Amino acid sequence: MRELVFNIADEHDGKQAYHYLRYCEHFSYALIVKMRHTENSLLLDGVPIRTIDRIKAGSVLKAYIPDSESFFTPNPELEITVLYEDEDIVVFDKPVHMPVHPSKNHQTDTVANYCAARYGNAKFHVVGRLDMDTSGIIVVGRHSHSAAVLTKNGGEKEYIAIVEGVPEEPCGIIDAPIDDSDPLVHKSFIAPTGQPSVTEYETIASNGVLTAVRVRPKTGRTHQIRVHFAHIGHPLCGDELYGGSPEHIDRQALHRNKMKFEHPITGTVLEFESPFPKDMQKLFDEITK
Repeated sequence: MRELVFNIADEHDGKQAYHYLRYCEHFSYALIVKMRHTENSLLLDGVPIRTIDRIKAGSVLKAYIPDSESFFTPNPELEITVLYEDEDIVVFDKPVHMPVHPSKNHQTDTVANYCAARYGNAKFHVVGRLDMDTSGIIVVGRHSHSAAVLTKNGGEKEYIAIVEGVPEEPCGIIDAPIDDSDPLVHKSFIAPTGQPSVTEYETIASNGVLTAVRVRPKTGRTHQIRVHFAHIGHPLCGDELYGGSPEHIDRQALHRNKMKFEHPITGTVLEFESPFPKDMQKLFDEITK
């Protein structure tokens, strides 16, 4: 059970504990409901209170986040590089070909299975997942509150992609709505009915056949980077689902190399970088030699 401590400032004097937690500290409604049914989950100056009780300026409010159990199968044989961890979050450098969540064909070889083994089968709260064949940085909330805050605040993500051909503009913005709602089409697609989707990019290097681009998605749609580059006629190298060729690499050449975000509890700004995995490094070297 995670203990969070809040020193109540003057502007929060007299507020209900529920209002303070929900709208000032961004606790989810579901978490507050769960706390209501957990004995002594809220203490004001050491005295148990209810979520409808009032808090006072100068007081210390302690909130205890109930543990949530995961039902993923622990797999201690998996290996994932840990870039950072504390009581609230863990940052991984996810390897290529590893899914984030279990599925029909991947029951025990996922990031979730690794977390179940490493953290005593506590519930898994990934924030901004990556496709199985996309490598790089992912963040996991170690409890529901940290995950909710991270999801709300977003942060900045940067990717390196290697695309086929040479984009007409070396730098640009791809602004095209993405839809993934058609059950008969097992991929995302550009359509007027889609959600607003914006991707910024800039060219890093090109050999005339392949181009390495730095990508900063401004929205977070399913397969956004892959769909957008296919849309402008430059699918990701290796991305057969969206028209790319597997000639140079056996997966979509996409790597999340940087993340920057505020810690969900302390507010400290954290920045992380991930080097290319071997297959992307080899391809990048071919472009730049």
